[in-house]
Amino acid sequence: MKIGISALKFNLEDALNICKKNKKISHIEMGIDNLEDVESLKKYKDEINKLNLSISIHLPMELNTCEDIKFIRNSWVDFICEMDKILSLDFDIKYYNAHLGYIMTSRLEKNRQKYLDNTVEFLNEQKLNQKLNDKFFTVENTYSKKGDFSNVGNNKDDFNYIFNKIENNNVYFCYDTGHDLIDNSDYEQIFDKIKIIHFSDNNGKEDLHIGYTKGILDSSIFEKIENVNPDYLILEINFDDIENTLKYF
Repeated sequence: MKIGISALKFNLEDALNICKKNKKISHIEMGIDNLEDVESLKKYKDEINKLNLSISIHLPMELNTCEDIKFIRNSWVDFICEMDKILSLDFDIKYYNAHLGYIMTSRLEKNRQKYLDNTVEFLNEQKLNQKLNDKFFTVENTYSKKGDFSNVGNNKDDFNYIFNKIENNNVYFCYDTGHDLIDNSDYEQIFDKIKIIHFSDNNGKEDLHIGYTKGILDSSIFEKIENVNPDYLILEINFDDIENTLKYF
């Protein structure tokens, strides 16, 4: 199991400084929202290689795998493929991670299966599978507070449906501890699909991304992590909380 931290364009340099100081960290999951942001990562190529860090990508929050307008949904496939084309010139990207997306609450409540089928179609997209055949793709549980729009993927039934339908064997589950604290579901049913764990704590109401012991996350999480033994454990927490949280691993 590799331990990693998450970073964005604005704090990548700080993330690399943390990696220099703590040898337990050997991976960075980089959030990239625009193709132009790839250049932010490429600027640090030499330093990343020197630290022997592996890299993965957290895709934009705006990405919507269950989008009902097929033209727009396919544009997200093109976006991922183009990003991978650019990144692969300089990096060996290990995986791409995504949230499933969001739908108008009234429409989702009437026909949830329709939108899950859109996600299945997205994940089965031949162009995407051919482009990413040397890495894996993970879909992450999230939470929904049911305003005008609701997030899809906030319960284990959504993921059971998807994993039973998809033909792509290179799609796995990313379990987010913080999201599960806010919108709890019995994700242990699909723990056999886990490749990634996003680790963070919170108060059960807000996605605070705080370190362990600062919220309500129960110590039983460590037994779960040990049993699952994911490929990557990503500390998706405030940088100030990393040192204390690492003491528990």
